Amino acid sequence: LSQWFRFREMVMAHPRFKSGELLCGLRVNPEHSTGATPIYDPCVAGSRLGITAEQLEGADLTGLSGLHFHTLCEQNSDDLDTTLAAIDEKFGHLLRSEQFKYLNMGGGHWITKPFYDRDRLIRLVKQTQEKYNVEVWLEPGEAIAIHTGVLRATVMDVFDSAGHRLAILSISATAHMPDVMEMPYRPDVFLVDSAPSYAKPAVTFADENYHPAGDSGEWLYRLGGPTCLAGDVVGDFSFPRELKVGDTLVFDDMAHYTMVKTTTFNGVKHPAIALQHEEGTLEVIREFDYPDFRDRLA
Repeated sequence: LSQWFRFREMVMAHPRFKSGELLCGLRVNPEHSTGATPIYDPCVAGSRLGITAEQLEGADLTGLSGLHFHTLCEQNSDDLDTTLAAIDEKFGHLLRSEQFKYLNMGGGHWITKPFYDRDRLIRLVKQTQEKYNVEVWLEPGEAIAIHTGVLRATVMDVFDSAGHRLAILSISATAHMPDVMEMPYRPDVFLVDSAPSYAKPAVTFADENYHPAGDSGEWLYRLGGPTCLAGDVVGDFSFPRELKVGDTLVFDDMAHYTMVKTTTFNGVKHPAIALQHEEGTLEVIREFDYPDFRDRLA
């Protein structure tokens, strides 16, 4: 809110604002947590993401025409339902006023997941439009990129340590898929093998067979990265056979936050970014080398 007060006169003097082309909104915090991971919960106490109803009380909201909330993270529409109830309780009086023209429901909606209740989403959007006479905006975000990319890794070393089988990979959890550690979450992993299999990651090749890793079994390995971080570990995964140096592992669903959060920690080389066309041909979009690491901070 302080940012709006600081820049309001400048914004409202702009020709695009005066013409009605530019609309300004305020992110609000309904103080209604529905997620299970605190690091991704903007409704926790003391959150910097969104203004609470108490902070808005008595404030001059001149120039604002919309409200925005983004409180979901990989969630179904039942959580949106309860969130909208909290929005109505705390901010419904604003949305019912003539001043406010739109409500942005943010992202975190797993719209493309098979289990997602899209009928309820449609109903909630229509109800919101009718209740407040506002436009409703959604930010599908991650939902449009689910199961659209893979990260391929090579097994570089295999050894035992204190009763654990370890497999060191050419990719790093902390450098190449930090969301695995931050969220945290367990990615789906496939072993490329000659034996027939019907399982498939998001990106496949005609001459490869893919065997999904499990949680337990005879060939259980702790998959680790090549950096100096002791915790650079993806997790424990079991495979249908013994892993060998040179084996290829495929990590599924790696095209969204995983890709944009990569780092050059320890100077570990980034995997090349490639695009697979519909007919199966592969086009390398970008390759990385030492200068990418060297010049990043120099």
